[in-house]
Amino acid sequence: MSVKLHARHLARLVTLHEEGRIAGHSERTEEIMRSLLAMLRESEELSEESAVWPLAMLAHDVGKLVVPGEVLRKPGRLSEYERTLMILHTVEGREQLSWLADQTAFAGDRAAAGFWRVAATIAGGHHERLDGRGYPLGLAGGALPLVLRAARAVDVYEALTARRSYRESLTHENALRVMRFEEGGFDERVLAALDEAMARQQVSAD
Repeated sequence: MSVKLHARHLARLVTLHEEGRIAGHSERTEEIMRSLLAMLRESEELSEESAVWPLAMLAHDVGKLVVPGEVLRKPGRLSEYERTLMILHTVEGREQLSWLADQTAFAGDRAAAGFWRVAATIAGGHHERLDGRGYPLGLAGGALPLVLRAARAVDVYEALTARRSYRESLTHENALRVMRFEEGGFDERVLAALDEAMARQQVSAD
């Protein structure tokens, strides 16, 4: 199975596990990351591995497969124990994808191994924050690579702008306002690029 098909299969498994609660989330984060990446490239030179960031977003929530479905689907506030389970989805996701990286490297497929290593990084760190208040490691400032700054921005933006069973979607403008002034912990350079990328996309759609 190609890494593209494998990544899409993992995204589908997560959706099934959550019983469609956030159907299409991983697929939409792939699209948003692609737009963000194109915008970032207009102003700076990025590493070659950045080319796989969009596809890797498909697997960013794979660790949720070990979190009980009732916790993932709980509409209200999580207990401390349930929050711990949710935090562990990042650790589990990194471990699962790191294992895939090791297996494909052992099989001699260097390209696939490189992809799964990037995917493991994103799965393990897409809830880290620039201010150090994220999880699981509490990375901050220069310790937080651009890929994780971008991954969190994309993940949160998609969640805010997608309609959920328990709330309506936010507009682009309101989502960026929430991210800047309520959520916090984002790289302003990334937010500015995301703002411009999605605004251009809206204009194109119109």
